[in-house]
Amino acid sequence: MNFRRLWVMIIVLASSLLILWLSYKVRLFESLFGGVYKVFFSVDSYFAQKTKEFFSSYFFVGDLRRENEQLKEEVLALKQRLAEVYDSGRLCSEFEKFLKATQEIKHPKLPARIIYKAIDPFSEFILIDRGSKDGVQPQMPVLALIGNEAIGLIGQVIEVYPNFSKVMLVSDPSFAVDVKIVRTGDRAILRGKGEPMLYLEYLPLNSQAQPKDMIATSGQDALFPPNLLIGELVSITKDPQGLFKHGEVKPYVNIFNLSWVAVILRIPEIPL
Repeated sequence: MNFRRLWVMIIVLASSLLILWLSYKVRLFESLFGGVYKVFFSVDSYFAQKTKEFFSSYFFVGDLRRENEQLKEEVLALKQRLAEVYDSGRLCSEFEKFLKATQEIKHPKLPARIIYKAIDPFSEFILIDRGSKDGVQPQMPVLALIGNEAIGLIGQVIEVYPNFSKVMLVSDPSFAVDVKIVRTGDRAILRGKGEPMLYLEYLPLNSQAQPKDMIATSGQDALFPPNLLIGELVSITKDPQGLFKHGEVKPYVNIFNLSWVAVILRIPEIPL
């Protein structure tokens, strides 16, 4: 019995010594290599942080570039709009000047409603609800009626009936009018050609006319009063023979958006 207790005490003592020895070894290992591990893990954390910052910066720069491109597009759009507003302001100023000249026409103007207008763009006439009983006669000029203002020559009366009249539009190939370049005063002949654009011919070779110049009636053909706006010069070229210049004119009035017109009750000075 005493012998067995002795062995138990020896085993317990040996186990205690083993535990103390292992604890010492662990503390010694940590004292020798713990700093290295701490440095390693701190370096690893440093590079991980820098990698994270790099990719964050990369995506941030990408977002900035996209925003910059978007801002450039918006600035370009604003510049385009500014140019359009400036040009519209210029045209409005010129319109006001010639509207005043149009209002000074001494002949009365008779409002009329368009009662027929072909759907196809190749039809070059309209019918209005005013006729001979209203004082309308052939060859009378017809203007666009916008609001309460009659402005912009669109055609000429060619047939008259008691209750309605037929109006030939300026785009008809049979239509011709003596016009002038408002800015320079140069005279020319404006003709229709069966399409939206009008044809300007017999413009003097030394004319300084240029695109965006306004075209108005000259008042020197005994048919139309002066200063009736018609359109804007779009292009100008020299005749192959070199005697005159010619060009294309865009009418100010889109007849397909028009519902009312005004007939100038003026008998031509030289009836044709």
